[in-house]
Amino acid sequence: MNFFDTNLVSCRPLSNLADLLKWSSTTAQKYSVSSLNSVYYSIDDQKPKFLVCHDMKNNYLGDKFFQGSNSSTEYSFYHWNFIDTFIYFSHHFITIPTESWINAAHENNCRILGTIITEFENGEKLCNQIFQNLDTIIDKLVEITCHYGFDGWLINIENKINQMEKLEYFVQNLRQKLKKCNDKLYQIIWYDSVIDSGELKWQNELNCSNEKFFHNSDGIFLNYTWKDHNLKNSVEMAKERFRDVFVGIDVFGRGCYGNGGFNTSQAMQKIHNTDLSYALFAPGWIHECNDETQYFENNQKFWSLLGKFTQKRTIRHLPILSSFSHASGKNFFIQGQKLTNSWNNLNLQSLIPLVDNSYWDFDDGFFGANCLALEAGTNSLFDLDLVVNSAKVFIFELIFKTDAELKILMDGEGFYDVQLNSDTDNSELIILKKFEKRIHSWKSMKFFFKFKNDLKLKNIKFTTDRCLKLGLIRFFQEQDEINKTKKIKLNPFEMDYSVMKMEKNAYLLVKIYLSKLSCKFYSVFLNRKLGINSSKDENLCYIGSSKKEQFNFCLKLNKNIFIDHTNESKNDVLKFSLIIHEMDKMMDNLVNNEKIFSDSNSTHDLNFDFPLLKLHDSNNLNFMDQIVYDLEFFNTFSK
Repeated sequence: MNFFDTNLVSCRPLSNLADLLKWSSTTAQKYSVSSLNSVYYSIDDQKPKFLVCHDMKNNYLGDKFFQGSNSSTEYSFYHWNFIDTFIYFSHHFITIPTESWINAAHENNCRILGTIITEFENGEKLCNQIFQNLDTIIDKLVEITCHYGFDGWLINIENKINQMEKLEYFVQNLRQKLKKCNDKLYQIIWYDSVIDSGELKWQNELNCSNEKFFHNSDGIFLNYTWKDHNLKNSVEMAKERFRDVFVGIDVFGRGCYGNGGFNTSQAMQKIHNTDLSYALFAPGWIHECNDETQYFENNQKFWSLLGKFTQKRTIRHLPILSSFSHASGKNFFIQGQKLTNSWNNLNLQSLIPLVDNSYWDFDDGFFGANCLALEAGTNSLFDLDLVVNSAKVFIFELIFKTDAELKILMDGEGFYDVQLNSDTDNSELIILKKFEKRIHSWKSMKFFFKFKNDLKLKNIKFTTDRCLKLGLIRFFQEQDEINKTKKIKLNPFEMDYSVMKMEKNAYLLVKIYLSKLSCKFYSVFLNRKLGINSSKDENLCYIGSSKKEQFNFCLKLNKNIFIDHTNESKNDVLKFSLIIHEMDKMMDNLVNNEKIFSDSNSTHDLNFDFPLLKLHDSNNLNFMDQIVYDLEFFNTFSK
């Protein structure tokens, strides 16, 4: 039996019909994902919609691992504030979005869809098989959607169809059954491919040959090789639903106006002139076809060229909680303390604002990979569409660094630049109490306040005359703070491990079992040196974060460790400690404790010893070569 069950370490697609029919919610791994807040289901037809379809090397790369990877240069997307829908795409039959992408999308208030695709001769055969058992397959797809917690499907049929009435039935009934589960949340997007005659014939427009699928879906994703007249025809055919026509743009430039790449804005301009919506295919080109070490610079260049065609989406609910952290970094910060090891985990991507005159500082941070550095002046952080009640008490907390005076400003309907941290009374706010303190090198300001009137907030801004680094922001109603986290119940015996040797290297494979989880997530840290007090941050190594009841990890041990199969050696046994730190849902324990690992309610020290593993040199405190994240590698080996 394999020590690491693949289903428990990584996400995967369904590549054929047999896999789909065999799939069962009773045996499938359950994702730990957040739900999309209901206020984002509503459709705003006053502006074009923006869909991003993520296809990068057929996907399921480092993003498939539940606990992340050790690659600080893995692709991540952070322009969520510009888009309405994110599609996770591959050429597998059923592409189920990975847990990490679902969490990153929902954290940033964005829908995420999976993909159903059939292609060429095999696709034609597959469709014929599907048509023999339509209702069962539709029910399976609805069950998969609900089980994993994503928000619908892109349907891409790129092959000839012999029974068009059954394909129409499939699209119509899949949408209807999803809408019965949640009428406003779930989406079905149809890709412009097969037409009503059953031919595979890309139209590059909405017309009478594909309008049936448009009417039975929430939108159509047009092929990329359109011309001006195709866009005009689509507007005329769509009538009042013109915002549901998503015009395809291939960033790889294959037959697309402007040839993609950094010229993608040329196609965006054409679409902008018609008021249709955008469908951006494969923006991973920025990472895949350019220097990945320059990804953030190239990404900024790419999206800045599209900026005039996009509008930031507003935040419509509380709480607002952000550590400004990206999904990967060369350091991991906790309370501003730097743990130097590369990591990647989209599950930890924070709510990411897009701010002009700012940059991401990966050499400093309060929690996660980085902080957000704002240049001197007045900078708008979040655009809001937020109704607040004058009877409620609100809490606003900011963790920051600056050498200058800071003004925290709010705009609303009928008022501008009301200063939250002013010592003088103002016409809109009643400050009940305020606190200031330092957390290592970071400063914290926390305010309890009420609004004098019911109103709608529109903006949060900051003004300084020098650089301002933002480490954490929290804005919520007072009762949200009451939702304290239950302590993780850990049993020190709920651990299993295995030792193996491959190519002269020794590996330690560990599984830890946790129970009664109610935290936002927990993080696992390893004391990298034997015999050193684990509270010393410089000796800690970040392994990963999760919300699952089983945490898996593997250590590649260095040459100071050998395997004593006979247990006859008198050398010292390998012993080390882990710290498991749980993060409560409002991150209170990150800001309320002077030292993050000193809180006994949320921090747990676990000490382990491994009798099979011995030290050549007991005076050498180092025992680890590296953390291995690709746990699928070990599935070919027996325990």
